[in-house]
Amino acid sequence: MKASLVILVMLLFANYMVGGYDLVGRKPDSTATYAGHVMLREENGVLQVTRTIEGKTDQCVARFDTVAGDDRIPVLRMHFHLDGRKYDATYHWQSDPDNYPRFTGYVYLASTKSPGLEALFPIHK
Repeated sequence: MKASLVILVMLLFANYMVGGYDLVGRKPDSTATYAGHVMLREENGVLQVTRTIEGKTDQCVARFDTVAGDDRIPVLRMHFHLDGRKYDATYHWQSDPDNYPRFTGYVYLASTKSPGLEALFPIHK
């Protein structure tokens, strides 16, 4: 029962998160910044992600997970490519004042000493 409820809640969040986002980020172990666009769409219960950074597009999937042991804080995880390297990202979300989701997260390479940062802001139409 508990697992079914968690799955249902995650699917509802996926629909809530669908849309376009402006992205602002800083690379791991660096002061180099970047900007771009992220599009989230739901296909058959899977959150598909299209990331466009500096004219280069990468596609990946996002999955829901939890962190902090028994506290089970929900997060969104992505694995993507940027500049030919594989990155992992973990995002937390909250609603902005207009009830749209806003994401902030850490971005990692396999050997990261200082994580990068990303913030995704909803594009209002």
